[in-house]
Amino acid sequence: MSWLQTIFDRFDAMRIWQQASCVTLMCVVAADALTLVLYSVFFTERLLLDLVLTAVITITVAYPISYLFLTKTAVVAKLAKELDMAATTDFLTGLRNRRDFMRIVSELIDSGSSSAGAVLFIDVDHFKQINDRFGHAEGDRVLRLMAEAIKQSVRGEDIAARMGGEEFAVFMPGAALPLARLISERIALSCRLVGSNVQAQTVSTTVSIGIAMHQPGQSLDAVINEADMLLYKAKQHGRDCVMHQQPLEFVA
Repeated sequence: MSWLQTIFDRFDAMRIWQQASCVTLMCVVAADALTLVLYSVFFTERLLLDLVLTAVITITVAYPISYLFLTKTAVVAKLAKELDMAATTDFLTGLRNRRDFMRIVSELIDSGSSSAGAVLFIDVDHFKQINDRFGHAEGDRVLRLMAEAIKQSVRGEDIAARMGGEEFAVFMPGAALPLARLISERIALSCRLVGSNVQAQTVSTTVSIGIAMHQPGQSLDAVINEADMLLYKAKQHGRDCVMHQQPLEFVA
């Protein structure tokens, strides 16, 4: 029931001491209600005193037990959330990792019979030079900035991931080629601007992008391999460009 789920959601949003207080209050109400029923049936002497004593005893026992239990439950929930993030998120950039990207996109592709959308395969040009020139710590910072540039350039429903090293991928559900090109150009422009934030000097942070359109019945591995080959062609043609299948075009 939706109202019951709403109550549980509000309870989960409370702090531990507030949750423990709510549990204790419910225990007190239940204990006093039971005491009241029993006294009304058997005897009525000292009813008020026993109601107070029941409440005090219940509070003394219920609060510390519920607080301890809820604290442990919160710790377990936090650990479970952290484990889930570790399994699905790239630790450096905060984007999805390769494994989670493959899982989600595979499900989207397998769920339909028509074209599922576009895959963008992105590689940072001459990234080794950045590491050699500024060190790996600065190289990691560049990767984080590039990841943020990609994240800010795509649509809300698009799935962005770091595939490994300086390679990224974006899956655009339901996107046609013109939209995929537009987003790719936006990514390329945003990534170029990252270079101005590298220490006190300006460096080249261009990207090469291969766009592969998913075809009906095509597997995820096949469409990713196609995007990877197009990315390789973009590298061969001078980098800092976007390439897709026929009609063959380049975007500087």
